[in-house]
Amino acid sequence: MTATLAGSQAALKVLYPNGELPKSINQKFQFLNRMKKEKNFVGELAMVPIQNANPQGSGGTVPAAQAAVQQGNYLRFQLTRIRHYGIARITGEAAEAAVRTEGALVDLWDNETKGIATTEMSTLATYAYGTGDGTLSQILSGSATPTITLPTTVNMNYFELGMSLQAVSTTGLAPVIRALAVANTPPKITAIDRRARTITTTGNWSAAITGLMDTDFLVRWGDAVPGAGAAPTAVITGLGGYVVGGTTPGTLFQLNRNQDPVRLAGQAIDYTGWAMEDAVVDASAQAGFQGVGYPDLLVANNVDVANMKKSLGAKIQYQKSDTTGAGAVHSFSKLIIEGEAGPIEVLADPFCPRGKAFLLTLDAFSIFSIGAAPSLAKFDGLDVLRIPTDDVYEVRFKTYGQMKCKLPGPQVQLQNFGL
Repeated sequence: MTATLAGSQAALKVLYPNGELPKSINQKFQFLNRMKKEKNFVGELAMVPIQNANPQGSGGTVPAAQAAVQQGNYLRFQLTRIRHYGIARITGEAAEAAVRTEGALVDLWDNETKGIATTEMSTLATYAYGTGDGTLSQILSGSATPTITLPTTVNMNYFELGMSLQAVSTTGLAPVIRALAVANTPPKITAIDRRARTITTTGNWSAAITGLMDTDFLVRWGDAVPGAGAAPTAVITGLGGYVVGGTTPGTLFQLNRNQDPVRLAGQAIDYTGWAMEDAVVDASAQAGFQGVGYPDLLVANNVDVANMKKSLGAKIQYQKSDTTGAGAVHSFSKLIIEGEAGPIEVLADPFCPRGKAFLLTLDAFSIFSIGAAPSLAKFDGLDVLRIPTDDVYEVRFKTYGQMKCKLPGPQVQLQNFGL
């Protein structure tokens, strides 16, 4: 029973046919699972055309219409890919010991590969809501201690035990990256209190990260913007980058969106103090009035969706359905809100930031990649690599892709949703 490498490759072929992740993993990630997947992102760049104005040759007479002739306005995103990797390793001794028990080798590889594949899906699900800068949360306090406290709005799903972190001075594409006290030795999370919103490492955080301050932002190790915006980002640009709103959304993928902010960057509306269902109805009306198209999906955090259900539950009028005197029963197996042009489905996703929601035309977005994202790295036919300097086998998952948006106009970011 010494054919460990061959056995390992056979196990991976069973677990990941064609290198793609099993449906059981994908279905755990609600928003990602619903988005269209395009697997043909070839070439250096992909041009994504945007039409933000129709032809304008219109007038009360033919000569007037002819004089006003102006073709539609056509623009484009020049989409670039990011590269992201997930790696799992198993020692030769563990692999060979596993084959002594029937099925153990498959279980060993299943546990390790499924775990790292799930981690890669988690990072993709996290960054699907981000701006491309990789930031996960600002530090609230404790940077000079072993335990950092994070703000009340943090999504603790973004952090895991054993996760390596680094810090940057600010959000955006031109941060100062805080140096490590020891090169290539980032601090790792050794304890998490998700209810108290704290993460702990061995020793003080500021001892591992030089110049760390309570106002800094945490980033997964290796995912910070590599060099003041000059280099490509390390993670996908998500909804937070496409649906910016405002009067000067700036440039994204070589497209200056300031010339028509709503049509090219959607809307971001502050709904502080609004009832959540009223905010959704208003956002739908704003999208229909200002954008091109009508959104049909609201994506929000599970807790925010639960609060919406509670709010709606208080407005239900109960009527007895028979004469037995039995009390009325209600539940929300699926939440639908009537929008500007029809029903809007409410999708609860634990990776969506708290206090934010996104009202979307879902078919405007896709994950655009070379092959599946993520997928097993096996272009050379090798499912498993042997590390030349150690008694270790390695399996790699990779993502070569980007989030794509072909119609920014009717998308709305609901800020301070339920706050």
